[in-house]
Amino acid sequence: MLTGASIANVTKVKQSDIFSDQKQTVVGVVAISAALISAEEPLKMGTLLRSTDGGKNWEALTTASHDVASTYAVDDEVYFEGGLYKSTVVDNTTVPDVGDWDYLGIWASNGVLYNDLLESKKTTVVVSGSVKQKYLHGYDEFLRVPLFDNKILVK
Repeated sequence: MLTGASIANVTKVKQSDIFSDQKQTVVGVVAISAALISAEEPLKMGTLLRSTDGGKNWEALTTASHDVASTYAVDDEVYFEGGLYKSTVVDNTTVPDVGDWDYLGIWASNGVLYNDLLESKKTTVVVSGSVKQKYLHGYDEFLRVPLFDNKILVK
């Protein structure tokens, strides 16, 4: 029994829970959507990020994952098995890689957020090391290879 301990501190995920080894970090601007900022929901430590400009700017995946039970309108965008897709028809119920979708490209993570973040700002991003899959936000098996290619090992 933990007498006098705050349950929030006991159950809170710490950096040591996520990062078993961070070999290299960079500092860059992590963008957070206006919707998250207005909802006061932080981007959580361990969120997968990507940078397309060498680590100067970072973004989290904000596109919703494809749901087989959903119907999509023209121009709706979804994430599916590592790629981004845009619906090309009204009332689209097909699977993105075989149906009426335009392929927009791969969404490949190459960084992991090191701290919780409530606003867009410069912060630390882990770009090389080992992380624990259990605590990653935005992870699916299709991101394992891009992370590995970028020297981030998922355990």
